[in-house]
Amino acid sequence: MIYWLAFLGKKLTVTDSVNSEIPNGEQTYVEVQNGNDVTLTIDVNIQSIVEKYLSQAVTENKADGGNVIVMNPNNGDVLAMATYPNYNLNEPFTINDSKLKDSWDELSSQERSDALFEMWKNTAVQSTYEPGSTFKIITAAAGLEENVIDPNDENALYCSGFEDILGTKINCWRYYNPHGAQSLKDALANSCNPAFIQLGQKLGAHTLYKYYRGFGLFEKTSSYFYGESNSVFFDEDNINEFNLATMSFGQRFTITPLQLITAISAVANEGVLMEPRIVKEIKNTDTGAITTVDPQEKRQVISKETAEELMSMLEYVVSDGTGKYAQVEGYSVAGKTGTSEPLADNEDEGYVASFVAMSPTINTQVVVLVAIYDPKGASIQGSQVAGPVVKQILSEVLPYIGVASSENSTDSGSSNSNKTNILPDVRNKTISEAKKLLKESGFNVKITGDEDENSTLIVDQVPKPGVSLLEDSTIYLYTDNNNVRSTTKVPDLKGMTSSQVINSIQASNLNVVIDGSGTVVSQNVSARQRSRTRHCNYCNITKRKSYWILILKWSQFAKNYK
Repeated sequence: MIYWLAFLGKKLTVTDSVNSEIPNGEQTYVEVQNGNDVTLTIDVNIQSIVEKYLSQAVTENKADGGNVIVMNPNNGDVLAMATYPNYNLNEPFTINDSKLKDSWDELSSQERSDALFEMWKNTAVQSTYEPGSTFKIITAAAGLEENVIDPNDENALYCSGFEDILGTKINCWRYYNPHGAQSLKDALANSCNPAFIQLGQKLGAHTLYKYYRGFGLFEKTSSYFYGESNSVFFDEDNINEFNLATMSFGQRFTITPLQLITAISAVANEGVLMEPRIVKEIKNTDTGAITTVDPQEKRQVISKETAEELMSMLEYVVSDGTGKYAQVEGYSVAGKTGTSEPLADNEDEGYVASFVAMSPTINTQVVVLVAIYDPKGASIQGSQVAGPVVKQILSEVLPYIGVASSENSTDSGSSNSNKTNILPDVRNKTISEAKKLLKESGFNVKITGDEDENSTLIVDQVPKPGVSLLEDSTIYLYTDNNNVRSTTKVPDLKGMTSSQVINSIQASNLNVVIDGSGTVVSQNVSARQRSRTRHCNYCNITKRKSYWILILKWSQFAKNYK
């Protein structure tokens, strides 16, 4: 039987062994049916943010490609999922790779078909990779839950620069300056491979596999992700010491980015694993009937206490360890870097630089996984390649979803107060006098250098005196010896409420004054355009000489505003 599909329906007919239609054979015509409307969990604004920074990162690092997933760990919702290079859905046969374009005429029909399918692939779901040190989170979770390591023991693990496994040295990245004695928190912050080899040995292969199974790493995550691939692990009954050592720090097996972020989201969700959700509801366009796809809790993988202990350690990774490039001012961030190397016979595949982050660390709202494939820029390290991408994404996403910045919080616990004060003139005053006056006026102060505060005079300030600014705005002071002006990119504010604007602007080290209500519908300084100084003032006046005045148009709040 063969089905002939068309825009006007389908025809069912009978064919012979070579698929030729049999004359006068039975035919059945099925009229065209309306499709269903599908509502996704994808947030178009978060998706836009992610695509912007992913394409920028791949280009700047001269990488082969990359992908990003943003997930809500509390319900498994995929808020954004992007792959780069991407392609235009309206022109699916237009090649997006210049090298492939050059060789297209020389390819066979099968090779062209394979190339197109590779271009259309969603690597976040359909491709597997070695996660590298981001996977140390899973090993650490197993170690804490099984009580094979005391989190308070400063000498629990030891790095001599390498670990000898079956006569093969597996080096630490600090081979020539080893870490020495370490706690588990230090080993995570240092991303020390020998330490995690030792932890893997304490656990053993079968115990590790119990947790891999618990975190869902041996199965596809959901039936709603088309073409989802599955992981490739060693056979549990044939794992040798070398296999155990390498998988303890995330190498020599492969998983999909979707599997990894789903597993790590369980740590951010008090140890509860959720099924990732991308379809929220399905509506029958003929009957109006709606089928809701509810969040699905799969299992409690680790205890709430273990999850909280691990989240605290991962926050330390970002504040004091290799994850410092993902720090976001005003927000708590937990995370882990990853740099996985290719197999000895596949050097052409290059390194994978990755970073997974969770924020805020209490009542986590988003988990972000960034993977950049074969970076060829100044660095190949996940901390330096993927970490800044996480920072950029979180700096815009957290304010957008309404997570309050600690920079905007008052002692009473309220945030985003719209109280404004007039900025005083502190030029020609000493540094100490200027700081005192500005703090009394409700402003924060930033100044570089370590000059004598009682004798050095302020020669300039940004913003200029006399403007009205929100309390807790940051004022930048300059002296004769420290007069270097910095720049910053203006975030995309369209669609944000006033509180979200405040959080986003201050996370970018900019200042803001709100004039209007509702949501932002336009801005006169485009997103990613650089402000000449770290000050943006939102009001109904024009540009001043020494800093940007950014004009926003607001929609009014409607009664049923969501």
